[in-house]
Amino acid sequence: MNQLHSYILSNEQGMRVEILNYGARVKSILFPVNDTPTEMTVGYADSSRYLTDTYYLGATCGRVANRISGASFELEGEQYLLNKNDGENCLHGGADNFSLRFWQVQSSTANEVILSLSSEDGDQGFPGKVEMQIRYHLSHDNKLTMSFSATTNKATPINATNHCYFNLGEQNCLPLTLQINAASYLERDNNSLPTGRVLSVKNSDFCFDQPVIIGQRLQSAQHPQLTGPTGFDHCFVINQPQANKAAAVLSSLRNKVKMSLYTDQASIQLYTGAFLAAPLSPDQGVCLEAQNYSDAVNFPDFENSILKPGEVYNKYISYHFENI
Repeated sequence: MNQLHSYILSNEQGMRVEILNYGARVKSILFPVNDTPTEMTVGYADSSRYLTDTYYLGATCGRVANRISGASFELEGEQYLLNKNDGENCLHGGADNFSLRFWQVQSSTANEVILSLSSEDGDQGFPGKVEMQIRYHLSHDNKLTMSFSATTNKATPINATNHCYFNLGEQNCLPLTLQINAASYLERDNNSLPTGRVLSVKNSDFCFDQPVIIGQRLQSAQHPQLTGPTGFDHCFVINQPQANKAAAVLSSLRNKVKMSLYTDQASIQLYTGAFLAAPLSPDQGVCLEAQNYSDAVNFPDFENSILKPGEVYNKYISYHFENI
């Protein structure tokens, strides 16, 4: 019988991370601000609330994060019909996706926990039996790194991500400054689906090459997808992902803390939390979902997201916190 458990990671600097076995979720990231442990993410105090959460708070999303248009794709000459949980589309892997399952804990120490999940052939319509593992590691220099790995016995798309909502101790994400190392983004339609076009961010509301205050950008935005209440929910193409260059930097000037995101993923889905609702509130946190291109399985020109037998899916996301 599956039961909800939490695992605490900590280091000598006073940083503390809580991981849940349900959805392999990050429940809490406490980081010292003026020597006071301060919550960096949006979450529920009561762990049992995650069992009915619909916002993917801190969750591991998969088999395929983001949307697959029409909840279908063709692979090796065969058409696959997926679970529809976002209108006519498949979102984050379907109605019974990885964020809604109890993962098995393989090992746990003071600064690391390893969880695994088995997904059978045909799960939510996806082909192949997939064995996935995620390793959470908290370093002495305040880096929370999640390393994803997966194998399959049949070709299948894989695109895992983490869905933390960050506010860095603020009431919401609007006063935070954001910089993204991206020269282009994926054009999307009004249903949040990519059109297949990759557009330059230059001289547009999507340019974050310098630190930008999120609330100010939303207030001044002219793009029709940003002038309403929905805010950002767009996929940014990372400029040549590198281990020594942050893909994004999020900062709170009031709390004098910043989080730098490092990854080998191809893109970041920027979501400013417009659809959060009671007991949460819109814009309470911002998601920086490092992942492969949205709907890549339906666009041959997008980076390949297919895992084949004999291959190993290996990706990482690292959140580095520091005082400024």
